[in-house]
Amino acid sequence: MKFDDQLAAFLYENKTLRLEGIGTFTLDSKVSVPNQHEKEIYYPIEGLSFTYNPKSDTDENIITYLVKKLHKIQPLIRSDLESYLANIKQFINLGKPYTIEGVGTLSKNNQGTYEFTPGNFLPAKEELNPKRENADHNYPVRSHSNAGKTFVVILIVIAALAALGGIGWGVSNLLSQRQVSNDIEQQQGFSDTIPQAGADTSTPITTASSSSGGPTSSTIDNTTSSDSANYKMIFEITTLKARAHKRTVQLHSYKHNSKYDTIHVGPVVNYRLFLPVRIRPSDTTRVKDSLSIFFGSGVRVEKL
Repeated sequence: MKFDDQLAAFLYENKTLRLEGIGTFTLDSKVSVPNQHEKEIYYPIEGLSFTYNPKSDTDENIITYLVKKLHKIQPLIRSDLESYLANIKQFINLGKPYTIEGVGTLSKNNQGTYEFTPGNFLPAKEELNPKRENADHNYPVRSHSNAGKTFVVILIVIAALAALGGIGWGVSNLLSQRQVSNDIEQQQGFSDTIPQAGADTSTPITTASSSSGGPTSSTIDNTTSSDSANYKMIFEITTLKARAHKRTVQLHSYKHNSKYDTIHVGPVVNYRLFLPVRIRPSDTTRVKDSLSIFFGSGVRVEKL
């Protein structure tokens, strides 16, 4: 924290300013300090002198003054002021002049002592927002308008983060759905290599009649003509019995005649979900394509 404005105001009011490890600034009592109603901000300073004293301590009246002006507890003010003065001394010891706004500039000469060049001073005000004397030490002075702008910026950042979070969730959800679809396709691709021997065509779930919501009767014609045959339209393969049962029950609730059977590949049991249909051999490709669109995945045709 910087205390330039407060230290300058203290100096104008009390005519003396003693800082730890730096020395004492003195303002001639005959100097008239402009009041806060004057239009001009900077005025030529006269009668301001400085005595260098590296062993000096900070005037306790300054601590009391800062506590009153800044409305902070004394230990915090004391700690902040010590840090502020330490930064000034470090800056000067690096060979760079430091300007205390409204007071003047301190620098270090070849003999290692501090030299002081009086600058311009400000009228004592509760809130100071002048154009700074030294561009190297510029810093923003908070005002109510700046605080309002900061609040608006914070709200915009929060809204942007929320939007990004929503987009991230949507992308994650889409990727998860694609992963599930890929797993089903991989299982169906694997089913093409399953030998037909040992297939169990048991139907744990009773048959239900099909209705709207799936392929229409014009797509799947369960005809009994002499040139038709029974087929399994296998649309999903899983190693989980619970999945096969749940999916079959779900399709039954939609009035689709879904069933499943099992086929063994070594010690692994695969559950094949299918729709039983009776169609002409020439219609198998058309029905297979329609079911592939309906289920959103490839369908395998197997004769019953």
